[in-house]
Amino acid sequence: MSTHLPDGARAVAIDILVHGPRSRAQLAKDMGSSAPTLTRLVKPLLAAGVLVETDAVPSPGRGRSSVPLDVVPDAWRFVGVKLTSETVYAVTTNLRAEVLDAETVDAPSREVASVVATVSDVVGRLRRRAGRQVHGVGVTVGGLVEDGEMVAHSPFLDWAEVPFRGLLAAEIDVPVFLANDVVGLTRAQQWFGHGRDSRDFALVTVGAGVGYGLVMDDRLVPTTVAPVSHLAIDPHGPLCSWGHRGCMSSYVTSPAMTAAVGQAHRRSVTYDDVLALAEEGDAAARRVVDEAAHALGRAVSAITSLTGVARIILSGEGVRLAELGRAALDAGRLEYPGARTSAADPVVIRPMGFLEWARGAAVIAIQAVFPQPDTVLP
Repeated sequence: MSTHLPDGARAVAIDILVHGPRSRAQLAKDMGSSAPTLTRLVKPLLAAGVLVETDAVPSPGRGRSSVPLDVVPDAWRFVGVKLTSETVYAVTTNLRAEVLDAETVDAPSREVASVVATVSDVVGRLRRRAGRQVHGVGVTVGGLVEDGEMVAHSPFLDWAEVPFRGLLAAEIDVPVFLANDVVGLTRAQQWFGHGRDSRDFALVTVGAGVGYGLVMDDRLVPTTVAPVSHLAIDPHGPLCSWGHRGCMSSYVTSPAMTAAVGQAHRRSVTYDDVLALAEEGDAAARRVVDEAAHALGRAVSAITSLTGVARIILSGEGVRLAELGRAALDAGRLEYPGARTSAADPVVIRPMGFLEWARGAAVIAIQAVFPQPDTVLP
């Protein structure tokens, strides 16, 4: 069974999903709608089962009790999958992107058919354990994704022009959605994270690479990572893998940081080693972490200056460098020429692991499915 939902009704459903249950009166106030208009928009949502009336909340004084409207998060299931060069990270979530189950599997190879088979197997196991219908599968990769269909270029997977969504959809009988991994994280922060109450924010991720997502006027702005990942920091700085001297990637990526500390100590080190050595006061590691944090601060200030966005969310598996180098981060933010920033501006540092990237992939599916103009009842 399906029912057509007008755009206004979809906006009401999304508002409640993102911001939580509210009465009709509060919704009308928050959305700037009249009571009759809101009643008209809510009616098909209730009829379709997209919204439900929850327990009445007593009103102050002698007025009538209000009946909040809400979604039914546990009536929905989504699977999110994040691909790296060596591992498949997958989660099952409900409609509010709360993780209910997870699985991590080593990828046998980067060969496309092998990755398709591995992802299909993981999704199948999560679906069986979900015990109910899965409404969508979101998959994200690091690299350029075109039209939600093609992995045009992924340096981490060594893929080019791979029609991955279609290949995977042929193996999975639920809707499949493909996106860049930073897009997934940005959308997760927009609906269910630190960007939920901000119409404008930027996300910068650090780890094996540098990612950049931008939301303005509550809309995701198409971006590429290169303007941030290769932002010039110091013309006399180290070289990155692309041959740029002193760009962001030459300072803040985990390969760059481990190479610098490893060279200083004449031995191989991991990224965790770098951070541990810095915490212990090792001079080389401390310098590398502070230089990376300073570069990250410069990038944050550049983003604010160019976009006017004050709220910056720093994340990614390598973001702990910003916590260890917080003084250097703030110094970098404040010294950028013409900077429109101050130490009081809201920079959010949110460490996370790869399962959070998988959660972002699930949000790609949530946003694509809920609620479609022709909404299928869960």
